[in-house]
Amino acid sequence: DFNAYADNCVSLLATTGGSSSCSPDADIAVELKRVLDQLQPQSHRVSACSPRELVNSLSRKSQWMASRAEQDAQELFQMVSSTLQAMMRESDASLFNSEFLANNAPIENSIISTASQPGSSRTESSTGRRSSRRSSTAAACRMPQFANPLLGMAASRIACVKCGYTAAIRHFTFDNLSLSVPRVRNTTVEECLSLYTVIDQLDDFKCRYCTVVATLARTKADAQKAEAALAELDASSKRATRLRATVDVLADQQRQLEQALANNPEAELEGIQLASPPPGSSTKQTMIARTPKILVLHLSRSVFLPTGSAVKNTAHVRLQPLLDISPFTTTGHMNTGASKPISGPDMSASNATMLGLDSHAQARRNNCLYRLSAVVFHAGAHDSGHYYAYRRVPPVATSSEDSGALQSSAETGRWFLLSDTETSEVSIDTVFGAGTGYMLFYERL
Repeated sequence: DFNAYADNCVSLLATTGGSSSCSPDADIAVELKRVLDQLQPQSHRVSACSPRELVNSLSRKSQWMASRAEQDAQELFQMVSSTLQAMMRESDASLFNSEFLANNAPIENSIISTASQPGSSRTESSTGRRSSRRSSTAAACRMPQFANPLLGMAASRIACVKCGYTAAIRHFTFDNLSLSVPRVRNTTVEECLSLYTVIDQLDDFKCRYCTVVATLARTKADAQKAEAALAELDASSKRATRLRATVDVLADQQRQLEQALANNPEAELEGIQLASPPPGSSTKQTMIARTPKILVLHLSRSVFLPTGSAVKNTAHVRLQPLLDISPFTTTGHMNTGASKPISGPDMSASNATMLGLDSHAQARRNNCLYRLSAVVFHAGAHDSGHYYAYRRVPPVATSSEDSGALQSSAETGRWFLLSDTETSEVSIDTVFGAGTGYMLFYERL
């Protein structure tokens, strides 16, 4: 999928032409595609290749790539990914690319669940034709033909603990997830994902609903004071006239505030100065809403000490051939309670169990099952060291692969070490026995 995506980026350069085909971004795309082609299985023995031109292209875009010092692997990944994505956005935005517009349907807006009022504790279904499938349907979008296989979508929710108000669940795209590694001796990828999707407690959040409530209370108090003062005045006096106008304005503001609380607290309240209540407690959670074809996980190993210095977290993260991310993805229904996760367990999973489907088969149906394809490791301390990688070369593909063969197929294939000029075949035990992974690359099954 990524090879096809890179190929499409290069093809679009020829289609659009102009100055964009001579830009540093274009050079990176062309040289990256050339390296990917050289890494494809060959029918005959070939000589060693060097990605020197790709490195030169990257150096022209960013000066830190020109340095001989060690650079961060995730920053390099981010640079390459964002470069290709920016090129695709420029192509998508071209209204004069009639061929592209003719061959690609427009992308539909992702579904954003509405805000919930305090006390409602309901769940929001993000679309009427929702099935029980997970992330692939949680934000139903028709992707363009040249979709980036690295792109997924996450859902984020903030809810007020005091009043229970939940703002609209917001969605954003990602091309990799940066996961904190717990400071323990041994852990798993699933535990790192749990930390990413945990419900966090916030103490400095200003709730919109509480703000409107406080503003309404202040407005009512001001109106009562004005009415009391008006009752003591001569109705024909100038001050009484001014107070009547003030009472009318406050009454209008009161109606606006009450309507906002009843319908949409996020609505713009023109002409009303909002109160500023003290920040309160809230919860925040992020979950995966749409799974990417290629899932990239960055295991953040930086630990910052009280002195301000940083050290490397050397926790052993156990790797397995298959990864089921179902527990970390949204379903078709969104919980709006502050103490509840965005989505609960997928009820279809229990139905699948009754039908005799194992968990891996169910996860695969829901686009949540991944196979480990490559791992980038880092040897050394926090500020120095060496990056090397293991890459899986799959066996010859069969016409079909049933659920019972998933585990065995994931454990087959040849693994190779890539370290500067060294390339050698290694055993699967060598790969899964090394627990200091830094970047993990998974392919969706």
